[in-house]
Formats: sequence, structure tokens, C-alpha cells
Amino acid sequence: MTDEEKVDEFVEKLSKCDVTFKKSVENMYATNENTVNNLKLYLKKMLKIKPKYLLVGKAPGYSGCRLTGIPFTSEEILKDNDFFGDEFECGNSSDEEKTAKFVWEYLDSKGIYPLMWNAFPFYICEDINNQELEFGKRILKEIMDIFHIDLENVIAVGNDAEDCLKSFFIKKVRQPARCGPKAFAAGLDEYLK
Repeated sequence: MTDEEKVDEFVEKLSKCDVTFKKSVENMYATNENTVNNLKLYLKKMLKIKPKYLLVGKAPGYSGCRLTGIPFTSEEILKDNDFFGDEFECGNSSDEEKTAKFVWEYLDSKGIYPLMWNAFPFYICEDINNQELEFGKRILKEIMDIFHIDLENVIAVGNDAEDCLKSFFIKKVRQPARCGPKAFAAGLDEYLK
């Protein structure tokens, strides 16, 4: 199986995950075709880039990945950032996703594009429990395998992401929307060499 076929299989599997057992979880890949298409396009673009690093957040943001399907993005970023082409689909939300904005400003300034994912891949409006964390770890390991990313190149973005997967991460950077983009950038500068 090719890596592109693995991506298709991975995203299809995500879209079929049943999360109806918990009202606070939304599988945006099951309910929005744009999120499925965008995630496939993003992951296939990243296959060509062959990223060495993986940035991991806690979970999709309400006005970000929940709408776009791509971690650390917003509809505004998909429309305005040159990294994304016309093939990426989005609505008309202009809600600002602060973390995504800071992350993309940094990445664009450096010209380095690590793979990005979340500790829990679905939108959740409450704290993540142990069962959800274990599920998230399995999904994270799958994406690391597809992209051949070593554990020492996984970087948690913020305390929440680090807390979600304490035993999993070796590195962490500050959360830019809470601690400021300078602290976030300084942390990534140390790792992305």
C-alpha cells in the first residue's frame, strides 16, 4: 500500500468513528465532507514535504480545525495563506483562531512546515478523559507511522497538549495564544533545526 493510500484509509477510518456515545464530542469528519477532503489534501501535501517534526495540540478548536478538518488552521487561514491552494474548501467564517494564527505566522516566517495533529482528533467541549486520551494516542501513533516521524521529533504545543500525553512527549513549546508568540517561537527555534 502506498503512503497516499494509507492517508485515504486513515481519513476514511476517522470519518467512520462513532462518537455518539458522548454529547460533548463531535466527529467533524463524519458530518462535514469539506473536513474529510481538506484533511486528505493536507496530509497528501505533507507527504510530499516529508516533514521531520510533528506539532501536537490538545484538540480541534471550535472555529478552527472543527470547521476545516486541518489542525492549527481556521477558514481564514485556508483562504489567505499561500500554503493552501484553491482546492482546499472552507466556509465564510472570519472567526480568528489565535493559536492557528500565531503558528502559521511562525511557520511562514521560517519556511518550515511540520506535520500538525491533535492529542484528541475530534472537537470536544469538555476535558478529555483517559479513554479518549488512549484513543487519541493510537491515532497519533498511526499518523506518526504513515509519516515516519520519530518520537523525539514530536512537540507538544502548550501545557494542555503536554498534560494529555505526558508519557508520550519528549519536547514541549508554550501555547502561543496564552503565553505569547515570542515564547512559542523561541521554543520552536530550539527544536526545528
